[in-house]
Amino acid sequence: MTVGKLYALNRLKNYKIFCMNSRVINVSGSVDCICFDKTGTLTEDELDMWGIVPVEDNKIKTALKDVKALSSTSRLLRGMATCHSLSIINNELCGDPLDVKMFESTGWILDDVYDKASDGTRTNKHHHVVIKPDTSSNEEDVEIEIIHQFQFTSLLQRMSVVTKASDTSSYSVYCKGSPEMIISLSQPSSVPDNILSRLKGYTCQGYRVIALGKRDLEEISSEDIAKLHREEVECDLEFIGLIVLENKLKPQTTGVIRTLKEANLKVVMITGDNIQTGLHVAKECQMVDPDQTIIEVVAQEPTRYEAATIDYHISSQPSVYEKKIQYNGNNLDIERNQTLNYCFAITGHSWGTVVKYFPELVPKIVAKGVVFARMSGMQKQQLIEEVKNLGYYVAMCGDGANDCGALKAAHVGISLSEAESSVASPFTSKEPNISCIPKVIKEGRAALVTSFGVFKLMLCYSLTEFASVIILYNIDANLTSMQFLFIDICLILNFASFFGITKAYDTLDKVPPMTSLMGFIPISSMSFFMLLTTCFQIIAYYYIQTYEWFTPFVFNEEDDKNFLSYENYAIFTASMFQYITMAVVFSKGKPYRKQLYTNIFFTFSLLISTAVCVYITLNPAKWLRDLIELLIPPAYDGRYAIVIIALINFVACIIVEDVIVEFVLAKKVAPKFRNIDKSKQKFLKILRDLNDDTGWPKVSNASMILANLCEHENNGLVNNGFVGSQDTLITRF
Repeated sequence: MTVGKLYALNRLKNYKIFCMNSRVINVSGSVDCICFDKTGTLTEDELDMWGIVPVEDNKIKTALKDVKALSSTSRLLRGMATCHSLSIINNELCGDPLDVKMFESTGWILDDVYDKASDGTRTNKHHHVVIKPDTSSNEEDVEIEIIHQFQFTSLLQRMSVVTKASDTSSYSVYCKGSPEMIISLSQPSSVPDNILSRLKGYTCQGYRVIALGKRDLEEISSEDIAKLHREEVECDLEFIGLIVLENKLKPQTTGVIRTLKEANLKVVMITGDNIQTGLHVAKECQMVDPDQTIIEVVAQEPTRYEAATIDYHISSQPSVYEKKIQYNGNNLDIERNQTLNYCFAITGHSWGTVVKYFPELVPKIVAKGVVFARMSGMQKQQLIEEVKNLGYYVAMCGDGANDCGALKAAHVGISLSEAESSVASPFTSKEPNISCIPKVIKEGRAALVTSFGVFKLMLCYSLTEFASVIILYNIDANLTSMQFLFIDICLILNFASFFGITKAYDTLDKVPPMTSLMGFIPISSMSFFMLLTTCFQIIAYYYIQTYEWFTPFVFNEEDDKNFLSYENYAIFTASMFQYITMAVVFSKGKPYRKQLYTNIFFTFSLLISTAVCVYITLNPAKWLRDLIELLIPPAYDGRYAIVIIALINFVACIIVEDVIVEFVLAKKVAPKFRNIDKSKQKFLKILRDLNDDTGWPKVSNASMILANLCEHENNGLVNNGFVGSQDTLITRF
């Protein structure tokens, strides 16, 4: 049963994919939902600086491409130079790639300063990080010391540093994080009114945006700095600007996503980034179909006077799509001539609210969800559990410590990093891109089909041998010890050894392989095979008795190990070919494995075994007859009859397996008796009900959609938009 996994394990190693738990290989063959992290997984690890957007006096200034154009006294420049956790190791700047790119864009220099002991040697007792402009620049000679750091956490979505500049007497706090978080921590008077629309403009184009805030700490001593809690520091900030970075897709991403979707696999993005950035990446890599409408789920927690609310906003619609939208009160009812093809996008904040206050909607949002943004590590893990609860076999692919919980929770975890996340996942890919996903699934499917095939081979082999013994027991005869050994070692062990070498098929089929041996199709397959096997053994048993030279077997109590008889010959020789037949029948090829003949070792094994069995049946040497204790019929007509019976048996088994079982039963009969309402795959019922329910979701906030239309029109994306009457809005996207 493990032979399929072992060969798959070796093939995955050739792809530079390593597995720490081989039991997961078969599970990967059942995967029907793949969840991806975004940054470093779908997109490049390296970020490119696009530019900065300074904010002064509550006003957004002109965006700058060159950060070095800022004065050394600029708050935004000093924040970019100091708000990080970088360090120098072996004369190289090390740390988060985003921090490295941000710091390098400033042109400043980082120095690690260590106090020295009395003998002049370096001591680590006091370690200072000092930032200063490059000496080659014409900037003023200023040094900024990083006094204290509050490290970045995905849960808080921010980090901060306490600094002391040589040209000021007070300490300054710089806080960097998601724009939404920094805005919430900033003084409202310092936040420009149009900052959200500007932010959306960048994120809709796929840029990654980081915000910076600053606060001066007055009248505080250096001794008190270390005693400060981050809640005391990261508040009442002054919003000072945005850092815009470009995060490009990896070259392999779009092709892999297309391959997975063509195989009818659910593909989901779970990211800690902004929802608009996530949506842009999802569209760019074709995770969202061109004809899909994206509906953003926005949930608000209850306030003192209002209950929790949930709204559905159309974030984007198909590029060429006409819809008529009726405005009724607070809702927009979309007239659907056919089922609306839509998907959901949701943020971590809204997700937490939905889980807490609208738990009945969680399965619907999960079933239709494609982009889950601003998700913390715990929320990623929670989402994976919810997807599993719907009956999906889930694979998670990520590269960071923030993905560890999700990688561990998924049925199949695939890490693209050799750092923290690789410990939590059974698979680790040396190639840092998602091209490993189809390979793991294909090898998993091949291993699963191989395991099922070997199981059916071993079970039917035992039952076939049992049938042979039972038939011979009727005349007090049996197979000889050497005949048993020939079947067990020369045939079955031989076939089982080469059975799993067949490689995985080149493409992913839309239908995953069966996951249960106790299902209707596997049991039908084995039942039909055993019925045919037993029938043809009985035919051979009685047919050999029709010849004139036949003499019946008489049991001799004095020689109870002597089973030489024509009945023994008929049963043994007929069953030899049946073991070859079952090896061929149960060695499935397309669509999960390559064709049988591509497995050269297995093919040669079958051919050689067939030749040996024909030789034993027709005219074996005397030493061989004596060895296996076989009584050969005196006339060739009886011998040829056994070969013909075996050939008819082979053809009958192939027809029954490929036509009756695989086509009629599996594709025609079984689907008619499948009850989705009782299926373990709960998502099938949910998706069916959602497609039938034309009244949900109710798309709300017409003003938001009108604003989106205006924004798209300004970008040249809308060809035509006008109001036909007070109650009807007709748009062409």
